[in-house]
Amino acid sequence: MIRKIIPLIFLLYFNFIFSQENEIGLFAGGSNYIGDVGPTTYVHPFSYNSSANFVFGIVYKRNFNERISARAKFNYSKIGSSDNWPNSVEYRKQRGKFFQNNIAEFGIGLDFNFLEFDVFSSSLQLTPYLSSGISFFRYDAIRYPIGDKKAIKYGDASSISIPITIGYKIKPSKNFIFAFEITANHSYSDNLDGSYPGDKQKLSSDNFGSSLSRDWYVFSGFSITYLFGKRGCYCPN
Repeated sequence: MIRKIIPLIFLLYFNFIFSQENEIGLFAGGSNYIGDVGPTTYVHPFSYNSSANFVFGIVYKRNFNERISARAKFNYSKIGSSDNWPNSVEYRKQRGKFFQNNIAEFGIGLDFNFLEFDVFSSSLQLTPYLSSGISFFRYDAIRYPIGDKKAIKYGDASSISIPITIGYKIKPSKNFIFAFEITANHSYSDNLDGSYPGDKQKLSSDNFGSSLSRDWYVFSGFSITYLFGKRGCYCPN
């Protein structure tokens, strides 16, 4: 029995990998942060300092049908903000704090296409889409030393976030799909900006900002993915 089951498992596995609609590609763009330091503009790629706010990553998708697909992603991003940037409220400008942080995230989720998107069609395909799921991310644990306005790193930390994505994609050729998307990530950390450093508080200035909401980080950018695999064939015996 075991000898019969094992080949069947391998057959199903290779059928899953090579006989379905798969995509793999790259994502790149700008990032911005929403929290207790600097402006609170919701979508502002690259913000006011392009060297401090960017994202790039790898994305894999499996298309179940013309409407639904699953995705897995890995992104690396730098985020940062300053109370002195334009559009900060006046009391933040007077405070003058600023920080930078690094985020490395892995996430899974589902995409929903508003229009039918047939990856095997030879005609032009396009559709807006929504996506959500869950992400696990690592970031720098930072704090503000007493009397200092610049945050410094004192360790590493991790948390989860809930991504909410809206995008638009187009398939102009047989094997490539281009997309633009904006993802707002609701994190479960309140210390991406150093405002609540936890047990390191004794080495820091007072907590500041609101403790009623968590920090957000937003990715805006373009992806290009390559299609591979063949449509599954279900042939009668």
